[in-house]
Amino acid sequence: AKEMQVKFPELLTDEIFAENIKYPLEGYLYPATYEFFEENPAVDVIVSQMIAKTSEIVMKYQDQMQEKGMTIHQLLTISSLVEEEATAKTDRGKIASVFYNRMEIDMPLQTDPTVLYALGEHKDRTLYEDLKVDDPYNTYKNRGLTPGPIANAGETSIQAVLEPEDTDYLYFLANREGEVFYSKTLDEHNKLKAEHITSQND
Repeated sequence: AKEMQVKFPELLTDEIFAENIKYPLEGYLYPATYEFFEENPAVDVIVSQMIAKTSEIVMKYQDQMQEKGMTIHQLLTISSLVEEEATAKTDRGKIASVFYNRMEIDMPLQTDPTVLYALGEHKDRTLYEDLKVDDPYNTYKNRGLTPGPIANAGETSIQAVLEPEDTDYLYFLANREGEVFYSKTLDEHNKLKAEHITSQND
């Protein structure tokens, strides 16, 4: 990571080496299809190309980042949360708005993908016991953003974070078909959960 930081000093700031960061380059490797001319390119060649793509994308939004007072690391961190929560049918701008609305009132983000990242494993369902994991990335136990990205976000998630929808939503959930339902109160959220999640598990 240090070698890459020398190559991409604007993108890879010292925030990638901050305390509690699990993997310094997490979130900085742009998810795309890459073409290589050699049959078995070296890992550093692959990584360098992926970071270069992230740099190309992110630098387009420097003005918007400055307007929001947001560092690249913060942008990629919240974008990764949107990326991991998004389904094919969801509006990422609305998910971003939920995260912003929660942070504004100092409410934990409580997003399951951060728990799985903290656990270091992929599971179909996050269990109640999992939510108790004592880890800086667990947004059920810690307020605000995770120390760093939990995944590599695409440009649509980055755009959603920089141009979120203006909503009052504090909750969302997705059913098995990937449809996402939003609500402003816990009561509304629980009703939607009973209707769209619990009923599907019967």
